[in-house]
Amino acid sequence: MVLHKWNSNARELLDLKNENSEISFNQKEDSTIKTLGMAWKSNEDQFIFKVSVKEQTVYIKRDVLSTIAKLFDPLGLLGPVICKAKIFLQRLWLEKVNWDDPLPEQFASDWYRFVCNLKEIEKIKIDRYILNSQPEGIVLGFSDASTHAYGAVVYLQCHAKDSTLLSKLLASKSRVAPLKTISVPRLELCACLLLAKLVEKVLLSLKMNIEEVILFSDSTIALTWINSPPHQLKTFVGNRVSKIQPLTEHHQWRHISSTENPADIISRGADPTDLKNLNLWWTGPKIFIEETNNDFSSSEIKMDSFEKELYSAEHKQLYTNNLVLSSDSDFITQILSLSNNFQKLIRIISFLFRFLYNCKTKEKKSGSISVEEFQHAKKYLVKTIQVNVFSAEINALKKNESIKRTNVSNLNVFLDDDDLIRVGGRLTNSELSFDQKHPILLPRDQKLTDIIMEHFHIKNLHVGAKTLLHLVRQEYWPLNGRNNARRIVHEFLKCYKAKPKLEEQIMASLPRERVTVSSPFTNTGIDLCGPFYIKYKNQRKGIFNKVYVAIFVCFSTRAVHLEILTDLTSDALIATLKSFFARRGICTTIFSDNATNFVGANSELTKFYQLFKKLPDNLASYLVSQSISWKFLPPRSPNFGGLWEAGVKSFKHHLKRTVGNLKLTIEEFLTVVNQIEGVLNSRPLIPLSSDPNDFLTLTPGHFLIGRPISSIPEPQLVNVPNNRLSSWQKV
Repeated sequence: MVLHKWNSNARELLDLKNENSEISFNQKEDSTIKTLGMAWKSNEDQFIFKVSVKEQTVYIKRDVLSTIAKLFDPLGLLGPVICKAKIFLQRLWLEKVNWDDPLPEQFASDWYRFVCNLKEIEKIKIDRYILNSQPEGIVLGFSDASTHAYGAVVYLQCHAKDSTLLSKLLASKSRVAPLKTISVPRLELCACLLLAKLVEKVLLSLKMNIEEVILFSDSTIALTWINSPPHQLKTFVGNRVSKIQPLTEHHQWRHISSTENPADIISRGADPTDLKNLNLWWTGPKIFIEETNNDFSSSEIKMDSFEKELYSAEHKQLYTNNLVLSSDSDFITQILSLSNNFQKLIRIISFLFRFLYNCKTKEKKSGSISVEEFQHAKKYLVKTIQVNVFSAEINALKKNESIKRTNVSNLNVFLDDDDLIRVGGRLTNSELSFDQKHPILLPRDQKLTDIIMEHFHIKNLHVGAKTLLHLVRQEYWPLNGRNNARRIVHEFLKCYKAKPKLEEQIMASLPRERVTVSSPFTNTGIDLCGPFYIKYKNQRKGIFNKVYVAIFVCFSTRAVHLEILTDLTSDALIATLKSFFARRGICTTIFSDNATNFVGANSELTKFYQLFKKLPDNLASYLVSQSISWKFLPPRSPNFGGLWEAGVKSFKHHLKRTVGNLKLTIEEFLTVVNQIEGVLNSRPLIPLSSDPNDFLTLTPGHFLIGRPISSIPEPQLVNVPNNRLSSWQKV
């Protein structure tokens, strides 16, 4: 391939003649050529600019934009001139001048003067080659902003042959300020971001060794923002700081005075006649030319009182600023205001503690919250409330002094190893768990106390006031607990809507089976409720399936057993009885209602009670084989079956408040039924006592597994060495 045109800044190459061709590389015509859109004088190895703008008597806004577009300057060497033109165009937009309307008189004279001076740009010559003897240097960047525009400029500083430092302009960028009014410090920060992006592009383009990158700004506020965590700043500032920090390093930023900042020229704009003689623009500050030690680290950031006020105005008020994890009432108030869900509050505090742990140690925790973290956060939350309410009592206990408050002193309180106030008593030598023997004291009329009691109320499927207080006292001892429990149950919306009006009647003597000592479920009453509708998995519409719940109630312990039936046949009943006997043992006597008691029942239940009235041969044969007698109540005497009627009522009480109108799958329905069974077997059988020395309230669960079904098991400490146990764990 034969080259058609050739040009170079080396005269030796241009004078060279190709031996195999008559073509010479020498260019006889003008040495000025255009390359990559810029004019280049090869003889002098300099860039120049050609301006082809005609002077007119009348200018429109379209002419202004056309003139700006003709100033092709990809490196931004004429940045101040172009920025001044862009500021002028923005002023026309503010005046709402149309594209083809003549410029107003006050603007026309300014633009005419600007266009006439544009020819002065052709006198500017810029050296293409900026390196000196050594192919390495320092990149210097400057940023500044004014109320009209902001810009950034980059220089390359190299060592000359006499070891002096020379700086030459590389590139610049400018942006006009937004029409929406923005504070100057924010514009300064935008200029810093523009500089960071420009330096990144310059470093990618330079194929040389860069010793150091140093960036300057005359805004102490912007520099302080850059060195701050973005999450502590407001959105506008934080977003830009988060973009600057990955592009630059903190130690690269320096402060410079406004008089020595060349970016100040591009932020305000410059006239074409003045640009040629602006040495600050072409070579940078004199201080960098004269100094040879290159000590930029002496620039310190100092803010006056006004600047500090502007800097602080961009900081967000974060919860983490108040997170000292002490007994600060404002902090606890903020935490409790986040949610009424006790579990959610504990998780929030658990993650706060994990954050502090990860900040202090190299070993980082991640994943789900562990049991230890959960318990630690729960104790901290309760402890903080106790410190706020019982500060005098805590100080007295630490000094071994008597407590003046009567309702607290009567409980024989003490401080445990975690400085939590616990209720004393005379059950230290019992085999109960430590929380049951010494529950944590909760103050009255506190939001946390209500949240904890609501948590137990929902967790145990909306139990009544007595059962609620019994369950709470297994871990906590709320002051004025009875009234609190009644208020929680009464004010809970679901319970208030579903509570029926009851009528009292004179009660008859209990039957012999109710007062005879026997094993659980030796004498059992059975009843049925339903139908309930369940769905298949992922079913959204269509026909739902019917299921029924058989309720077995023990005459002596009032324990409850629940089974699910899918139909009302004798075979289904036999299968239900087999399942019941396999889990609770074989009964001696089964009681049920007489079918005549259910004249008004629906047709489905009528089939079941007709089945009871006349036992089928297969059912009767099965009962005889198991030595079980089936007894019916007298006709039209439903009051004789009050024991299992109460069981049906309690079951529906929890089911309605928990499930509502939801359609569950068979697995979900079975889970809910089993949970309700556990709650019913954890209800107290006797009235609760306000004396902490009394034993735990007796429940049906004590007769079945030795403790309430819903109680928290105490961890086994038998295999733990004594020297690793606390004093209370040894007890």
